[in-house]
Amino acid sequence: MVLESTVLEKNEQANTLSNSARNNILAKLKSQVAGADYDKLPKETAFVYPELTKEEQIGQFCQHLEANHAQIIKVAEADISVVVAEQLKQREIDSLLYGKNNEYCSNVESLANQLQLIAYDFTIDGNKETLFNDYPAAISSSRCAIAATGSIVLWPDENEPRTLSLVPPVHFVIVDANNLYADFSTLIKAQQWQNKLPTNVVFISGPSKTADIQQTLAYGAHGPKELVVLLLNS
Repeated sequence: MVLESTVLEKNEQANTLSNSARNNILAKLKSQVAGADYDKLPKETAFVYPELTKEEQIGQFCQHLEANHAQIIKVAEADISVVVAEQLKQREIDSLLYGKNNEYCSNVESLANQLQLIAYDFTIDGNKETLFNDYPAAISSSRCAIAATGSIVLWPDENEPRTLSLVPPVHFVIVDANNLYADFSTLIKAQQWQNKLPTNVVFISGPSKTADIQQTLAYGAHGPKELVVLLLNS
């Protein structure tokens, strides 16, 4: 009991010293700004995004993605399976991981007679080694996109988990240009994100990349090495 009492007293003393130091710092900061003339500071003006036509927004979106080494293929929805099959053949890949129950599921499943389709209907627990070693490519849908930054917004759920787009080396993502927004501010206001955010939102602006201290850029270190964007209605 004596030992516990001593420990409590030391903790209280440490907290008192910490609070005292914090109060001293705050007091000094307040004294420095007391009587400051804030009118001398430059006036802040809100950034105004230029108004672009839909065609210009699509061009801006593609330009940013291509600058970040993403591949963009403008395609009709009916031709998704044809284009994906061609791209996989070029890479000598004969399997594709996909999520069920999304709006493009039937387009993807039409590939079943050409390659091995694997539905992502398992949990990562107990399947991590298989997920990282046996699935060279995956395809996912997207919720929307942002022209000003060339970003694609994914809304992961039980049908298309986050790992579907983050683990396989090649990621095909379907983007509908009708769901392209000029900037992030416009997007969150239009979709009222404050009322219905999911557990996780993924923003993609290109394949995974990293650089070491020698400024050598490497792709695929922490995610897909290739990002192939299938752009609809463009």
